[in-house]
Amino acid sequence: STQLYLGINPAGGPFVERERSKLSALRLQFGLSVTVEALKGADLLVRGQPLPKEKEMAVRLSDRITFPDRTEIAFSELRRRARELGGRFDLNPSRAEYRVSNNPSLLRSGDIVLSPSLRSEMLLVIRCDYDNKTGELEVVKAPRGVTVGKHTVKEREKLPLKDGALISLGEGQYLRCRIGDRIIEEERNIIRQLEMREVTHRFGKNTPAVEGLSFTVRRGEMICVMGPSGSGKSSLLRILAGHLDPNAGKVLMNGVPLYEQLATLCPFISYIPHEDAFDPLLTVEENLRCAAAVRSPHLQTRDINRRVEGKLVELGLNERRHRLAGTPEQKNLSSGERKRLNIGMDMITPADVYLFDEPTSGLSSKDSEHILEIIRGLSHNKIVFVSIHQPSARLFQLFHRAILLDDGGKLVHFGKPAEMLGYFREAWEDQLSKLSTDTGEAAVPQPDFLQPEFIFDVLETPLRDLSGDILYEEDSRGFMAPARRFSPDFWRDRYQTHLVMKDMAEDALKRQDTATLSVALPAPRSGPEPYRDRMERLGVMIRRAFWSKFRNRGNLVTTLLEAPLLAALIATVLRYSEDGEYTFASAFHIPTYLFMSLVVAMFLGLTNSADEIIRDRVVLQRERNYNKNVVGYIFAKVLALASFCLVQDVIYLLIGNSILEVREMFWYHLGWMFATSLCGVTIGLFISSIVRDAKTALNIIPLILIPQIILGGALIKYQEMNKNLDFVYSIRRWLEPSATAQDPPSNLRVPMICEFMPLRWTYESLVLTQANHNPLAAAQEELNERIRRLAGYTSLTPGQETELDHAKEALVKISSLEERNPDALVRRIERLMKEVRDGSLVLEDHNVRERDRVVSAERLFENQKIRDLISKAEMERTDIRRKTEPNVFFGTRKRYTLNLFGRTWIDLKTDTLSLNGTMIALWILMPLVLLFLILRRQLRHV
Repeated sequence: STQLYLGINPAGGPFVERERSKLSALRLQFGLSVTVEALKGADLLVRGQPLPKEKEMAVRLSDRITFPDRTEIAFSELRRRARELGGRFDLNPSRAEYRVSNNPSLLRSGDIVLSPSLRSEMLLVIRCDYDNKTGELEVVKAPRGVTVGKHTVKEREKLPLKDGALISLGEGQYLRCRIGDRIIEEERNIIRQLEMREVTHRFGKNTPAVEGLSFTVRRGEMICVMGPSGSGKSSLLRILAGHLDPNAGKVLMNGVPLYEQLATLCPFISYIPHEDAFDPLLTVEENLRCAAAVRSPHLQTRDINRRVEGKLVELGLNERRHRLAGTPEQKNLSSGERKRLNIGMDMITPADVYLFDEPTSGLSSKDSEHILEIIRGLSHNKIVFVSIHQPSARLFQLFHRAILLDDGGKLVHFGKPAEMLGYFREAWEDQLSKLSTDTGEAAVPQPDFLQPEFIFDVLETPLRDLSGDILYEEDSRGFMAPARRFSPDFWRDRYQTHLVMKDMAEDALKRQDTATLSVALPAPRSGPEPYRDRMERLGVMIRRAFWSKFRNRGNLVTTLLEAPLLAALIATVLRYSEDGEYTFASAFHIPTYLFMSLVVAMFLGLTNSADEIIRDRVVLQRERNYNKNVVGYIFAKVLALASFCLVQDVIYLLIGNSILEVREMFWYHLGWMFATSLCGVTIGLFISSIVRDAKTALNIIPLILIPQIILGGALIKYQEMNKNLDFVYSIRRWLEPSATAQDPPSNLRVPMICEFMPLRWTYESLVLTQANHNPLAAAQEELNERIRRLAGYTSLTPGQETELDHAKEALVKISSLEERNPDALVRRIERLMKEVRDGSLVLEDHNVRERDRVVSAERLFENQKIRDLISKAEMERTDIRRKTEPNVFFGTRKRYTLNLFGRTWIDLKTDTLSLNGTMIALWILMPLVLLFLILRRQLRHV
């Protein structure tokens, strides 16, 4: 059985309670029969007879109960309310085991029947230990398992229960196990009533959006929001959606202030925007499937499949399920099909309040009727708002109630469609039918009172002169528009007067209206989202990001062709040697090639990502009530874009390095090039988040890229650059002119403004990597380090002396090594180094004939231009004539100090590659942090 209490407020009106309180007057028990018990003396009547105090009485569902304020409510209505609230089940102390199900045929006498809202059949067993106030839950049958706290219990599994444990059964349905009190309560999260109280909002100081709106709607109603353009229809829906915090007034859901409990209530509100808010590069079925997974991640795959299949049939899109949704220009779907897909993505969710912003605009009358019939089918147990500029008579009659707004968001009528038609017919008769008699103006022709169009004709009646010509005036935008005879304030005041005049009749009507029973419902609960749900949403976002990239055929082909074409062009143009015959050692443009490779990487990252969030913004706005995982969205986007950039970088390097004969450096080059691409991706996403259209984003790309090309250190060398760019040097020269004169700064020092260029860091790193980590240089450095280490000992053992001799011999051998081909040379170096490490070095010629020694290690791996850059930097850095060691471009070591008040606060010594790696990591992370803050602000309910 299901149990609830009825209380009586001081005015004599009834309200529903879950538990007994001082105001409780009745206890009702709903099972096979209805039992009523009066808890205290009150003027309550059933069948015209007073209820005896503290005595149970069996009644019929058709019977009505009369309260002191003469309100009458049927017991059938109370049972329906009780089921929506959930049930309260008293436990028998002599019974320790209860079966719980939404299918009564699975239960025995005294078991617990759940409210019929779960979509799948469920059977649970709860065992109670009343002495220890503990219990045990066993899941016998459940399609997806049930959740208790952070634990998910699957079929045939058991879990201990604590007193007060909350068992989550499904979409907004719970069991509260109060074992110590011998009570199990079924709780439901249902928005039963929505109320606006004097809600006002203005954009700026002088632009009203809505003004003084007050109305109440209840579950099961579909409300039409009407009004001329600019009357605040969309603003009203945004306020109801929790997206626009009003300047004054309150929005209440079940008596709970919406904007004080946004995180709790917003998941039960679904806002469907006017524009198409789905991914055009996903199919119809994939869009619905992703929508279901994002909005209901707790569902199992089979449940999602069942919902998607049913919704495809209901929307009439089953035959279009495998078509890409596309854009309005692509014509993959008709306008009506696109609208049905747009509304269907939210109809698949478990929301209680649906807000449709002009779902029929741009559609034919037949398509509009189809859309509204689908929405009306949704409204039988929901609260549904639909904004329509001007509905036809047939569409108008589909609504239960209508809200009419005038300019400035003023409420000029709220009621049933027939009442609104009657109200404005009366207004026409009072104000306009006798204009010619009273004022001498031309008579206004009688409109068709059955068509909603006449409402707007009356509302916006133009002002005419004595000859009947319409008078014009300048509107707020500076355009000439017909002057209105009656202002919005007039219609608002007239409606307020109308309400005052009907107060008595309205009071009498309320006494007979069972829907006026106030319901004290608990606010929907909030808490940390389960880990599985977060991972499910993240998986959906990752799949959607990859699908979007793969499905855009034109963009995909362009993306994959850019890298090879640029690589071939750049490498072919730069394949030049001053010696005539091209070799890597004598190649003149290797530093330029390295820099251009990084420019290409940055360019590809920027262009791939610059419009991503712009395309997704509508979908993000739509999903913000369900999906607040901004970090997950950013991660999915970066993962998809980084994967494409990685493929592009690999293709570019395979072609470019092959043409220019850059060997054995692929992975090193790929690392720095991919880091540059990733930096471009994050900067591009940041740009995409702060602009409104793709054209603006693409125009910003040159502003990001060109300064990096100029200040990156390759196109214009730092020693040839204007020294005034180095702010630190300028300030130091001004503060300490004598010190500057004695120890002038290095010409190779990086100007301060250039430190803010990501390409400056990766270009320096790539040059140093090419110089010091090619097979020859790496082997020489390892051998030199071994020699320095052994030479530092005061005395050597025989084994150490042998190791030192081997290192010296191997260094000489490797420096002059020659082979018949590059691959053989690389294998020879690797074999020599292995023998040095193992202590088994044998210096032999490996039977290589003199005429076959055509490839030398120095010619294969050492580029003269790279060597000159590094040598010049090291000479400058280690110049003993300087008091301090300068930080020079391409220097292998860096030192940063901070001296204040005669004390050294920072003294950082580091190798250049480690420092540059840290800096490029910061350049990747900083745009991501800014992107997170911007998206969170944009998706925040303001």
